[in-house]
Amino acid sequence: MMMQNVDPDDLLGKAYDSRIARRLGAFILPYRARASGVVALMFVVAISDLLLPKLFSLGIDEVTLHKRVSTLNLLGISFMLALAVRFISQWGEFYLTSWIGNKVVFDLRKTMFRHLQTLSMSYIDKRGVGAIMTRIQNDVGVINEFFGDGIAGIIANMLILVGIVIVMLLTNWRLALLAFVVLPIMGLIMARWRTLAVGTYRATRRTIGIVNGNLAESIAGMRVVQSFTREGENLRHFDRLNRDNFDTNRDAARLSAFLFPMVSLIGAVATAVVLVVGGRLVFNQTLTIGELVLFIALIDRFFEPIRDLSQQYTVLQATMAAGERIFEVLDVQPEVEDAPGARALPPIVGKVDFNAVSFGYGGKEILHGIDLHVRPGETVAFVGETGAGKSSMINLVMRFYDVWDGSLTIDGHDLREVSQQSLRAQLGIVLQDTFLFGGTVRDNIRFGRPEATDEEIERAARDVGAHDFITRLPEGYDTEVHERGVSLSVGQRQLLSFARALLADPRILILDEATSSIDTQTERIIQEALQRLLNGRTSFVIAHRLSTIREADKVVVMHQGRIIELGTHDELLEQRGYYYKLYSMQWRSEEEAAD
Repeated sequence: MMMQNVDPDDLLGKAYDSRIARRLGAFILPYRARASGVVALMFVVAISDLLLPKLFSLGIDEVTLHKRVSTLNLLGISFMLALAVRFISQWGEFYLTSWIGNKVVFDLRKTMFRHLQTLSMSYIDKRGVGAIMTRIQNDVGVINEFFGDGIAGIIANMLILVGIVIVMLLTNWRLALLAFVVLPIMGLIMARWRTLAVGTYRATRRTIGIVNGNLAESIAGMRVVQSFTREGENLRHFDRLNRDNFDTNRDAARLSAFLFPMVSLIGAVATAVVLVVGGRLVFNQTLTIGELVLFIALIDRFFEPIRDLSQQYTVLQATMAAGERIFEVLDVQPEVEDAPGARALPPIVGKVDFNAVSFGYGGKEILHGIDLHVRPGETVAFVGETGAGKSSMINLVMRFYDVWDGSLTIDGHDLREVSQQSLRAQLGIVLQDTFLFGGTVRDNIRFGRPEATDEEIERAARDVGAHDFITRLPEGYDTEVHERGVSLSVGQRQLLSFARALLADPRILILDEATSSIDTQTERIIQEALQRLLNGRTSFVIAHRLSTIREADKVVVMHQGRIIELGTHDELLEQRGYYYKLYSMQWRSEEEAAD
């Protein structure tokens, strides 16, 4: 079992990046009225938090010094009102913060999804689905945590911290400065703790990523694991990875276990100092008992926001890193874009011309000076070894990529001069790796034509021979196919993809090795349907089976990115060239078996 690579996305960045912060803040601007309300409520909550111990201290002084019942009653009513105001304000603050956080994440996911649908296939191919999903799921989840709780906690803790300092200084500045003597010690401890915590946090994310990757790999490859009796070795390997994760989480727990008691200890020392010195001031009558109680209460409250801010530092750091990765995706420009003033492609007949086309990926040229002219309604089969350029030809027709040199036209229209939407609306494709979406059989057939009626859906299924097996499903056309159609066989999934393509009624149809994984009996059903499906349509077929190639009007033989032979199946056999060699190696036994 291969070791999982460490994803650099698990590493943290700077605690604050003004550029990232501004761009994230732009997502709050549409809700600035509510955001202003949150800040206002935070001020009210902070003032209420500080008012409560102040009222309590005044009550103590009233009991011990003045003994005025009416004033004591007034203080009691004020105390209850302050509690009610704090409760209502906190409720409003939490609700609005959660609302804004969820709305920002909603907008961010929508923006990313919209942008991803505009990106070229080259970006998807290079980055990989897993890396992109990490952006949408994990990184947006970090942003959700920050907007839902992190930023609110930072602001609230800053407000209460500043308020406590002000109240303590106004009450007795000498005693306040004495209480603040422990702050440098607290600062040093927090700085050291934060340094250790960042490293531990990285380690926990890295190790859990490795564990999850190993789990996914092992489950996906369970058939191979059991076939080679690797269960014992896999278990030992997983145990080592799991042990590493346990060790890093234990270190993180040890750090957390140290922080909270240490903060409490320093707070207790500060309280003891204030009690001793403040008690002497009470004896000298320069400080009241109520003021001393207020100081002790504020000191106890003083170290909570400091501790919370130290933990929120890590959240802020993770948010900046997640934001940077998200905007990295949003800043990617599509390689294939509609030209300024691109016109809509009119309804096409299906004449396709490759005119001295060159194309490649990255800096490597794959297709070299391709000339191919296809008349409307012709079926063209591409054959050749892996890497010959067959799929690249298909990708250019779909305009997933643009040609480097030369031109590719449909009915005389250069594909670079028409809109992608108007082009692809008239094309249909059936891939080798049939992709079905979560939903019903009916939903998947209707995917290319959402407005299609149930009668049209059933007609398309009948035409490709899918109707019989669909009616045998538990709920017929309303049967759930589950993710990627795992509840159906390979042949059934491909029959549904044929029905989907037929229902879309494309003028140009592309079959990318669409029958390579189908058994002989199922292929016979499809071959009968293909004669109706391909009739009157220009079709490009990449096929591994001779039965598909024999019916083609043209067989294009490709080798190292060039067309080296062109003709019908029988014509190419008569030439006894490269195609004849391919036929002899791959398809002769198939033809003899059929005979």
